[in-house]
Amino acid sequence: MTAKAVGAHGQLTCTVEVAPSELDAGAELSVIVRASCPHGCDLSGQSVSIRDRDDAELARAELAALEDEAFGTALALRAPLKVGEHIWEAVLPACEKDGVRHEESATAFSFTVVPHAASVNVWGLPSAISAGERFSFKVGIRCSAGCKLAGRALSIVGHDGAEVAAAKLGDYVWPGTGALYFAEVDVQAPRAPGDFAWQVTTPASEQGVAHAAGSCAFAVKVVAPPDHEVTVEAFDGATQVPIKGAHVLLHPYRALTDEHGVAKVKVAKGRYTLFVSGFNYIGHERIIDVTSDVTARAELVVEPEEEVDIR
Repeated sequence: MTAKAVGAHGQLTCTVEVAPSELDAGAELSVIVRASCPHGCDLSGQSVSIRDRDDAELARAELAALEDEAFGTALALRAPLKVGEHIWEAVLPACEKDGVRHEESATAFSFTVVPHAASVNVWGLPSAISAGERFSFKVGIRCSAGCKLAGRALSIVGHDGAEVAAAKLGDYVWPGTGALYFAEVDVQAPRAPGDFAWQVTTPASEQGVAHAAGSCAFAVKVVAPPDHEVTVEAFDGATQVPIKGAHVLLHPYRALTDEHGVAKVKVAKGRYTLFVSGFNYIGHERIIDVTSDVTARAELVVEPEEEVDIR
């Protein structure tokens, strides 16, 4: 944003640039003031005062010579905590130098303070949940300014708009993050199979620094109670060594193999496409009919190395 004013005497011109023009409550605000005189007066040393709407001085600095016969300075300030539009002024007090007097001039500039935004994330959801069973997952919330959010309330809202669970963020952040506070939530799945759209919400807060409300939608896959158990064994086809951490998919069921190359998945009876994949291995795919407990062995083949043309 750029504002412009002309002094009553000496035709002093002042411009103010504010960055950013919209920012979080209490965040750093950069104010750049440029001033010039059409008569080429030397304005170096001229003081600049930044004042709020109540005429209270917030900062003061002196102009220094810039290019194009202009003079300027940059000031770093803190935005107010009060949300909304703020109008401040850059005031150049009356000054006499080298026999030339410039009257006081003031240039108004504005910016908008907004509440800190809440970024909400959900992870650790089971790929499929049996109807009516309890399950857990994690919810994380991060403030756009990195504020401490321990104790902040959150709510889990089901597909029908009713709250199914409530929790508060813990005192610690998720490992490897700077400010992602989290909570583990335990809920009960709907009693009928289907795909359900749920939501995490966290309310706005006006206490201290203003924080905006936040939300995150996520899908809950509910299936019929399992009838049988499928045991999947993943091995290297050449060495017959068990493959740990192979991905097993019997849509919508998912699992990872353990250190013995084994994954056990409880599923409803029916026909499934089994897909097993691992790092640096070609995926294994087959159809299996589950009418009782079953064991499926997948021998994975290592992906061939790409030939490099050195010509």
